[in-house]
Amino acid sequence: MPLKSLISLGVAAACVLAVAPGAGAATSTAPSPTTTTTTTTTSTTGTTGTTTVVATTPSDTIGGLPASSLDGRIAYVPASGAKHAALAAHQPGGATGYDISWPECGGPMPPASSIAIVGADGGHPFSQNPCLQQEAAWAATASTHAQYMVLDSPIGFTSPHVLEYAYHGPAGDCTATEYACQSFNWGYNAAYSAVQNATAGGATSNKWWLDIELPQASSINPPGAQCYTPNFWICDQGLNSLVVTAAELALRAQGKEVGVYSTQKQWGAITGGLPLGGPIWIAGYDYAASTYCDVTNARQYWFAAGAPELVQSLPATYDPDTAC
Repeated sequence: MPLKSLISLGVAAACVLAVAPGAGAATSTAPSPTTTTTTTTTSTTGTTGTTTVVATTPSDTIGGLPASSLDGRIAYVPASGAKHAALAAHQPGGATGYDISWPECGGPMPPASSIAIVGADGGHPFSQNPCLQQEAAWAATASTHAQYMVLDSPIGFTSPHVLEYAYHGPAGDCTATEYACQSFNWGYNAAYSAVQNATAGGATSNKWWLDIELPQASSINPPGAQCYTPNFWICDQGLNSLVVTAAELALRAQGKEVGVYSTQKQWGAITGGLPLGGPIWIAGYDYAASTYCDVTNARQYWFAAGAPELVQSLPATYDPDTAC
């Protein structure tokens, strides 16, 4: 589908499509995808340099939906208020618990608790948490359980994952410099894949959190010539926002309730303050949870035009979480 079709849906409104100094040639160490397509590469030379055009064989199995699923006939995102209420309804204020994922593999599970959240991937899109089944079984005993998935940007990478899941999807087949097309496909396909993998591993809660953070300070490119080279997130906040928006669309298309895990500072650095709406999960603070739940402190700690449902305290043996 042409990008103008996405813009007509309003999902690309936050995107600022910039012209980069050429496609990145870096490679990634990510494993090969489990689903395969036929990929051909050609190069054309113009006044702005060489552009690599990657064409893939169309397949409805990539991302799980055909391109027509984004034809504008179905609105996947309900009002922010409805999203907020849907997730909040199952989380009593003051309830406590833990979130775990691949770092806890090989160790004992946390004690039984009211809240249990499990990472569905291994720290980046299209990876898998090797302990998902064990951790999902632990989470199933909690009164409130959910999954979370990590997102990043595909821009600049030429790994098999990116060539398959960013260059083809609901936004259509993308060229190497069609960054908005790649960003939308990547976010949408990543969320669809995460749900499929989680379900296969026994993590079947309808509640999902999008993990939007910087693993380290250098995990986002500076402005200028390096903006579109491979990195966890790029400096173009509009394109980063498109990844996030597309992932939310994909989760809601599968009937999931969606919230965002981040901090005000990281959310601002990555998305420029995208007003996604809905519930937020405030990451990694050392004050009492009530400090972050209190609306009088919203200006300091809240983000994404949402209200907090959970606050994560600094970890001890496990990451502790408290419901607002």
